[in-house]
Amino acid sequence: MDTEEIKKLVKLYFHNACKVLDRTRYEQEHAYVDALIGRLDGVLDFGEGNGSIVFTPSIITDRGPGSAESLYGADFAIVFKSENVSKPIHKAILSQAKNGNVDRMVKAESIRLSEQCEKMARFTNDYIVLEAPSKSGAVPTIRLGIPSSNSWGQNRIGLDDYFLELVLSCKHGDTRKDFVKGVATSKLKGLTIDVDGLEYTPTPKPRNLGPSPR
Repeated sequence: MDTEEIKKLVKLYFHNACKVLDRTRYEQEHAYVDALIGRLDGVLDFGEGNGSIVFTPSIITDRGPGSAESLYGADFAIVFKSENVSKPIHKAILSQAKNGNVDRMVKAESIRLSEQCEKMARFTNDYIVLEAPSKSGAVPTIRLGIPSSNSWGQNRIGLDDYFLELVLSCKHGDTRKDFVKGVATSKLKGLTIDVDGLEYTPTPKPRNLGPSPR
């Protein structure tokens, strides 16, 4: 299966998961993230000999002062594992979710997000901020974290494109064994992604997907 066909099927999978999410039902970020990772639950099979991707969500309701969310500063985590490929990899990514464009948040919310980014940056350089869309059915956008300034980049990328261009192609995510194990065994809600036998190398794009200073 060629790269473009894989890309088409992955984007369709994400769009189908997002299109049923009504923001009037999931107004709060926590509720939206729970619904989103729940909708992503399933298997994307590319056919015999082409590999598969298994998405497995975990929903944790503990959000108290001593919770994993409080410790990591993250709403959820992505744990990614690829096997039976030329370069197997196991990695994890922390994420904090906010409603809408984070550049338009009120000052208090912006300070709060900076504090959460600071917590995430204590553990990893590979964190993201997920922007829950204001429009029902839309795909959320991602900002890459900037750990050196406890902040996030200006560039926005759709969750589907982030997965294809930076996660599946192994360009973003923390591969340290102790970190991955800690996230995987924590009580932080998240999405486990198991890739089996799928080789994907995206076509380079002329635009910069990396973070830039605010």
